[in-house]
Amino acid sequence: MNYMEEKTKAGEYLRLALNYITKHNLPATPVNYAVWYEYVSGKNIKLKKAIDHSLKNAGPINNVKVEGLYQKYVVDGDRIVISNLLTKISLMLKDISNHVSETKEDLAENGKSLNELAVKINDAKNFNEIRCIVDQMLAETKGLLQSGKRLQTRMRISSEDLKQLQQELEKSQQEAQTDALTGLINRRGLEKKLEIERIRAKQNDLPFSIIMVDIDYFKRVNDTFGHLVGDSLLRGIAQILKTHLRQNDIAARYGGEEFLIILPETGIKGATTVAKKIQKTLATKEWKLRKSGETMGKITVSMGISLYRMNEPEASLIKRADDALFIAKNKGRDQIVIQKEQEEF
Repeated sequence: MNYMEEKTKAGEYLRLALNYITKHNLPATPVNYAVWYEYVSGKNIKLKKAIDHSLKNAGPINNVKVEGLYQKYVVDGDRIVISNLLTKISLMLKDISNHVSETKEDLAENGKSLNELAVKINDAKNFNEIRCIVDQMLAETKGLLQSGKRLQTRMRISSEDLKQLQQELEKSQQEAQTDALTGLINRRGLEKKLEIERIRAKQNDLPFSIIMVDIDYFKRVNDTFGHLVGDSLLRGIAQILKTHLRQNDIAARYGGEEFLIILPETGIKGATTVAKKIQKTLATKEWKLRKSGETMGKITVSMGISLYRMNEPEASLIKRADDALFIAKNKGRDQIVIQKEQEEF
């Protein structure tokens, strides 16, 4: 578990996590801290859904339950998926091996019978004996063909199973890199995309830009309207980000109410244009509660932009964008700041 929030935000998450630990009369152990920290920060969507389900159904949340959540959603999430896939592969390989062995035994038996008939044919004395041998040869040959057809059918089925398994593997990999709430890629997927862009930048000598986006006063939305409305807002912001991106641009949920946009082959000027479009869209959008129609007020975001420097580590690139975002927040929010120049728009 890698926690990369700035100190103020991390402190807030810690306070909320400890509130939940106290509320449910749990000891402040590392496991309880990890589970509730990921819950309040919104980092782990599957964990959040599981806990919300328990809270909604008034189920007891004790040490045993938290430990189970920790093993399933914090530690073993990917391992369970991989284990299930490996089990399927193992069973499939065993099945194919059995089919081949059975066919091999059938072929060996048919081959032995044909060899015996080859000896008998030399001793045949009349047409009846010859005809009998030929009939047996036809039967054995038919057996060979049937064994081959059975193996072909079984292998065809196995091939279809393998294709399905491959699709399951691809789906599992995609899910592991996708944020369940917003549909954007998550931090794990982001790391892979950034590495690809770093390689492309080096090969083509074309740097890229990133934009760190943070929803202003998001905690206020959660406190005023509830976490479900907050989740809906996150999905809405994610959709707005996607509408302003090109086909090759990438939007990711970085954690909590933070997003990160990768703009391949784009300089500061292009990145600033994208950021301004997002800012303009939010300035004219009216946010209302779906059921009551009650207005939520104006929703704004703060943005920090950084341009990739050739051979720069990923962490350094993100830190510069995060530093610029921090400046935007301190200057009153709803602003765009470039790092390192710190030019405000």
